[in-house]
Amino acid sequence: MTADIDPFRAIGISRLAHAMKAEGRSIIHMEFGQPSTGAPPAALAEAHRVLDADAMGYWESAPLRERIARLYDQRYGAAVKPDNILLTCGASPALVLALSAAFAPGDRIALARPGYVAYRNTIKALHMVPVEIDCGPEVRFQLTAAAVAALDPAPQGLIVASPANPTGTIIADEELAAIAAVCAERGIRIVSDEIYHGLSYVGPTASMLRFAPDALVINSFSKYWSMA
Repeated sequence: MTADIDPFRAIGISRLAHAMKAEGRSIIHMEFGQPSTGAPPAALAEAHRVLDADAMGYWESAPLRERIARLYDQRYGAAVKPDNILLTCGASPALVLALSAAFAPGDRIALARPGYVAYRNTIKALHMVPVEIDCGPEVRFQLTAAAVAALDPAPQGLIVASPANPTGTIIADEELAAIAAVCAERGIRIVSDEIYHGLSYVGPTASMLRFAPDALVINSFSKYWSMA
């Protein structure tokens, strides 16, 4: 039943914050993960050029998909075919499509707790079952291979987020590899949320594609490139 889906409270907090701002109060917005920087000048210039010069209509997505494939090759050493890249209007629709494509109603999808609340809501909305794994400070609020291996029965899917929302913690490369190995052994399909890649203060972050080539990866222009 979709009636038991928890509200996405960030929307209500944002509404309250804007109401307070309209009253003249100084507000620091922390309800959404939105960088304070602007979009790259080159992206803005190209957007102006296209809007001013091109007729409005369906645009060809192949060049962008090809460029994203090159980025994953250059940054992660991951060979991704452009035809395997799907463009969506934001990461949230991508999550819906990824779950819908890989799983069926009634499937069990594991995820870390604490974690991004919209994961749980989306799983429930698609009539799947969230399986939350308690992740405390001893594991830096992140999933471990041991925790995934201990799930009985094995879920059909696992959502991995590194860096994570809301904690910001990163799963070490060797632990990502171990998680991928456990999932491969147990037949668990991985959905890897990588929208916070590039916002690391401890060095590069690895893509799950390095360890699980069949993982469904979600990324976004909204965080690293400030193009929400």
